[in-house]
Amino acid sequence: MATEDQSLVDTHFNLEDSPDVLTQIGGTVNNDLSSHLLSIEATRLAIAQSQQELQSTKEIADKIQLLEHQLDAAHRALFQMNGQALFADEVGLGKTIEVGMVLKEMVFREAHETFLILTPAQLATQWQKEMREKFGLEFACNYDDGFEGFDAYDKVIASIDTAKRDSYAEEIHRRKWDALIIDEVHYLRNQGTNRYDFVEDIEYQYAFFATATPVQNNVKDLYNIVNLIRPGLFGTESEFERRYVPEKNPDGVQNSAQLNRELRSVMIRHKRGDTAIDFTDRQVRTKTFKPNKQERALYEAVTNYVKNYYSKQGGQHLVMLMLQKEVVSSPWAVLKTVEKWLDGEGKAVVGKEREELLSVAKLAREISRTTKQQKLLEIIRSVNDRMETGRAIVFTQFRATQDAIISALNDEDGEEDIPIHVVNGSLSSDQKDAQIRHFRDRGGVLVTTDSISEGRNIQFCNVIVNYDLPWNPMSVEQRIGRIDRIGQDRDVYVYNLALEGTVEDYVLDKLYGKIDVFHQTVGGLKEILSEREQSSGQFEQEVLQQMINAGSKRELENNFEDMAVDLKSDMRSAKQAQQFNEQVFEGFETGGGK
Repeated sequence: MATEDQSLVDTHFNLEDSPDVLTQIGGTVNNDLSSHLLSIEATRLAIAQSQQELQSTKEIADKIQLLEHQLDAAHRALFQMNGQALFADEVGLGKTIEVGMVLKEMVFREAHETFLILTPAQLATQWQKEMREKFGLEFACNYDDGFEGFDAYDKVIASIDTAKRDSYAEEIHRRKWDALIIDEVHYLRNQGTNRYDFVEDIEYQYAFFATATPVQNNVKDLYNIVNLIRPGLFGTESEFERRYVPEKNPDGVQNSAQLNRELRSVMIRHKRGDTAIDFTDRQVRTKTFKPNKQERALYEAVTNYVKNYYSKQGGQHLVMLMLQKEVVSSPWAVLKTVEKWLDGEGKAVVGKEREELLSVAKLAREISRTTKQQKLLEIIRSVNDRMETGRAIVFTQFRATQDAIISALNDEDGEEDIPIHVVNGSLSSDQKDAQIRHFRDRGGVLVTTDSISEGRNIQFCNVIVNYDLPWNPMSVEQRIGRIDRIGQDRDVYVYNLALEGTVEDYVLDKLYGKIDVFHQTVGGLKEILSEREQSSGQFEQEVLQQMINAGSKRELENNFEDMAVDLKSDMRSAKQAQQFNEQVFEGFETGGGK
């Protein structure tokens, strides 16, 4: 639980601190005294002003585009809210950056050093990377190899559901943390849950919580969250309900103006319209085309193999998931995996199964050029024709496909040489940075795997080609987010390539189309997928399961339609929560001092 303590920065200074002042001036009340007192007051104000400025910004200015609303949020959290703040900016405005600026400032002033960051499981490593690369703050993470527990480090990032396990919870509760940070804190909106009780028992001095939707469907959510940040602000729960919950409508809100006044001491909320950011549009072009006879035969052979040998036992479902994704990417991706299995690497195959894989390998070797390669070349030509320095990023999930893309670009005849830049997991961080610099300076095509989809911002480019599509919408958004973010000053063009009649086609049409995934922000997708996205692979396995269970093309379409209905239901719930937030916070004033 948050504890009362001295201010983050001591700005108090008065005459009592310097008892010799009056002695020095003889105690005479005259003009000299007045001048001296004014000088002392000026000194006091100068000291206070310097202590209430963000002093660490120079260290991070070359790594982050510091925006006014983010500086405002960090300053208010530190100096007006005494380190007890709920960051509730709308999606896409950089709440992670705001919290990072606060932590950097605390470390810079050498006053605080033990930080615990709790996030949903899928965001833990992303937070770790952002803290390191943007703020120079090293955090241990519970997903690190050799993680030694919460007693062993002063700065820790962890999945909240891992942290609340008995063995880890005991370690966390033994310590007093300088600051507790919780991302997506709306997951703690219900008192009495294991998560809430676990957090309530943590001892921490300062609290920095973040969510775009602090209220889901009931204004009491807000009471529960704020009570962890600043206990007692709203009085007792019954007092809060009496003031703000309509007796005849428990899911409504009353006296919202008074509620907002109380919230100003603890909550920071910027809306997109409050900022000077000019967000550009996304233009999405989906290219779905018929595979040729060879490609169709290969796809059907692989799909039949996956259905015949799929099993959840011994991790086989993960192996088959990879194979099914490879076959819609390129024949060379699936061939590389099959050849390894036939050579005895990674999977033992004998008898009829081996015969089927030999047939798959034969079909893959017969393909020399794919329809996707041809469609990609058409897009690249179009980009180069329309732009003085054409730039496009081509994403694929597989190294073998990456090699095939590069080969097709190199073999392009009758065109001026196109600079090709390559990034994949075999490159060091410095080597990746060098490739991106060359791409920025020379233009051309950056052919990359998803090893670059997080952590690097490439706003100088505004064209992305999804050569193959991750089945997880969040993974797609992470790709697009490299260029469609704050700082992009042109419309963003997203091209999606998919083979007609494949799982990739159904994902694109039935699922992504139903929730308009390519126009959702990453935060919006988090809201939509929050209940089902317990792990990064769960959504993809659900997609594969629909294919495995289908006995016919019609049944496959119905399975995906059912999944799409569930997603639309999730989206409606997310929109309702957003609308209720807007109602609760209508008229909430933003900006310091208002």
